Amino acid sequence: MKSKRNLIMLLLFALTIILSGCNDKEAAILSLDEIRDLAQQGEALSWKDFEGHPFEDVGSGLYIRKYEINENYHVLVGGGSVDAAPLYINLIKRNGEKIDIRYDDIDHFILN
Repeated sequence: MKSKRNLIMLLLFALTIILSGCNDKEAAILSLDEIRDLAQQGEALSWKDFEGHPFEDVGSGLYIRKYEINENYHVLVGGGSVDAAPLYINLIKRNGEKIDIRYDDIDHFILN
């Protein structure tokens, strides 16, 4: 009887651990539509607006976060501190062309 109770407790514990791992939401990759929406904020756009999206830290001396969008575009958000406004928020084509989404026309950039 005691071993049966211990076995049930062990199974419940294992199930709890397994299910707790299922609650982790995978961070959503940014889309061009999301970038368009974010760009509407202009200079009010901040580091916090990109939270919840996966990034690669590519900075050396500055905070520079690279957010992949798709095979053709990525966004670089850079600045001296994540507590201050970013110095730039660039949408970059694979060929190296870029615009700052806070000031430039994204649709024109994508179409050309």
